[in-house]
Amino acid sequence: MHEKSLPATSARYQKRFGYKEQHIKEAVAPDMKVCMVIPCYHEPDICITLDSLAGCAPPRYPVEVLIIVNHSHDDTETVKSRNRNTVKEIKEWKMINSLPWLNIHVLAFEDFPPKHAGVGLARKIGMDEALYRFADINYCGMIVCLDADCTVENNYLQALEQAQIAYFPQSCTVYFEHDLQKVNDPALREGIIHYELFLRYYINALAYSHYPFAMHTVGSCMAVRADTYALSGGMNRRKAGEDFYFLHKIVPLGDYHTIQNTTVYPSARLSDRVPFGTGKAQQDWLKDKESRSFAYHPDTFEALKHMMKSVTQLYHLPDGGDFSSLSLPRSLQQFLHDQGFGIKLQEMKANSSNYQTFLKRFFSWFDGFEVLKFVHYCRDNYYAPLDLLVAGQQLVGKLSLPDSDNALELLEIYRRLDKKVM
Repeated sequence: MHEKSLPATSARYQKRFGYKEQHIKEAVAPDMKVCMVIPCYHEPDICITLDSLAGCAPPRYPVEVLIIVNHSHDDTETVKSRNRNTVKEIKEWKMINSLPWLNIHVLAFEDFPPKHAGVGLARKIGMDEALYRFADINYCGMIVCLDADCTVENNYLQALEQAQIAYFPQSCTVYFEHDLQKVNDPALREGIIHYELFLRYYINALAYSHYPFAMHTVGSCMAVRADTYALSGGMNRRKAGEDFYFLHKIVPLGDYHTIQNTTVYPSARLSDRVPFGTGKAQQDWLKDKESRSFAYHPDTFEALKHMMKSVTQLYHLPDGGDFSSLSLPRSLQQFLHDQGFGIKLQEMKANSSNYQTFLKRFFSWFDGFEVLKFVHYCRDNYYAPLDLLVAGQQLVGKLSLPDSDNALELLEIYRRLDKKVM
């Protein structure tokens, strides 16, 4: 088993943002390896998630679950009442379900300032608290994120523990699927099939282009080692997209692992709590199904592939050399020009003593957000979106895999691709 103490930065280092600080009073189990964080806002089904965790095959070591029930002082009375009922429901659930290996804790915040209130801040508070809990036992464990509307496969806790002990990754993501059997509404079922297919198409298109950080950025499916969390500065406070930015900050640090032998099942329900994500995608699908049936053109990722192949050439350009001398697609050339890449390239080279340092600097600039900017630039200026099924078929064709003109069958192909069982 890996044993590692936490660095000094695991102290309570984070600045507070206008709310009353709270911490869990109960002592930490000295042999805890995994601490899970669940943000919870206006959530009617938290007990379903707790039942799913309690129904897991028991891990060898105890797991803590930190539930961060939260709202701002400007939220409606409906939200505040729901949250207070949620706290009661969790306490009642704990009285009925006493498991020695599953320790549930609740922190309830009713005073988040509206400026900062949201899933990012709630997740940050929980992950900071998990760090403090590990610091109390001086152990470098795994901080895991889940959401309050998820269920998990029976072996979920054992798979997390196995990853922590066997691989000791700095960061990891867990395989996910939306449970289509639980979506009774035909329109919502069709919507979630298309949404998940879109997500898997995009990540696999990035992988096809050889972009090194092609990964799903789903908040309920990510985990980070405690020392990595501390040294990286922790979670951000974004109201949405906090998972995307967090993972693209920590994964380039190295030692990233995908956990593919278990599954998280996010909810496919409607939601308006964040400006994008599954719930918002379902709302948009019901409003305008036709416009939501498109995907980024595969030629976008051919252009991105050229970029990945040209990184070595960029490094070996002579001082003052112009990147436009390389044989890059017009879309890529124009995007780099518009981004002022020539100056950025010279700065990268001037501050890199070797190729490995240059790579780190290059991908620090050409991160997941910059790649997404490029993809959107191509969509808006060069390669019009294609029907999702057509784009999905073209990509699996490039990968020499069988395709299908049925959305569900195509999704299953991409699921197997993500699980590496093709």
